[in-house]
Amino acid sequence: MTKKLSFSLNVIKDYPKPGINFLDINPLLARPEQFRAVIDAFCSAIQTALPDKVRARAAVITPESRGFIFAAPVAHTLGLPLVLIRKKGKIPNRPYAFHITNEYTSYDMEIDEDLLQAHNHYIYMDDILATGQTLAAVRKALQEKGKELVFSLHVTDVADLKPMRDNNPALHGLAVETVL
Repeated sequence: MTKKLSFSLNVIKDYPKPGINFLDINPLLARPEQFRAVIDAFCSAIQTALPDKVRARAAVITPESRGFIFAAPVAHTLGLPLVLIRKKGKIPNRPYAFHITNEYTSYDMEIDEDLLQAHNHYIYMDDILATGQTLAAVRKALQEKGKELVFSLHVTDVADLKPMRDNNPALHGLAVETVL
C-alpha cells in the first residue's frame, strides 16, 4: 500500500445531476507540484505492487478522458505501453466494443483490438473510483478476451460507495489502490 498524499479535491454538489457529488481534479492539475506528486505516487505504487516480471509484461489501460491525464505520464515514466479506452466511434482500427453503466449514465466504449491483443496483463488507471462500475466493465471486457487486469490505481475514491464496490463480485480479488 502506497503512502497516501494529503491534499484534497474540490467537491461540486449535485453535478452532473442531483444526488451526485462530483470530485473536481482541475485544482490538482493547476498545481504542478501536486500533479507531479500524484504521478510519482502512481509510479511507486505500481513498482511496489507488481513484481518486475509482471510489470515488464503489462500495459497501462485507461478510460476516456480524465484517466488519460494520469496514465500517459505514468506509462511514459515506467516505460510501459499505453492502451486507451475510447467512447464509441473514436477507434478507427478494429474496435472491440463493450458497454458501461455507472452511477449517472450508460454508454459504449471501445478498445483497439490489435493493441488489446498485444498484451496479456493490464494496469488500470483512472481519476476517481466511485461505484466501480466502469472498472468492473473494463475488467469483464478484458477477461472476455483472455486478458488479466492485475492492478487498479485511482487518484481517489468515494468512500461512501465502498460498500457497493465491496459487494460487486466483478471486483473481487482485484488489487485496488488510491493515492489521495
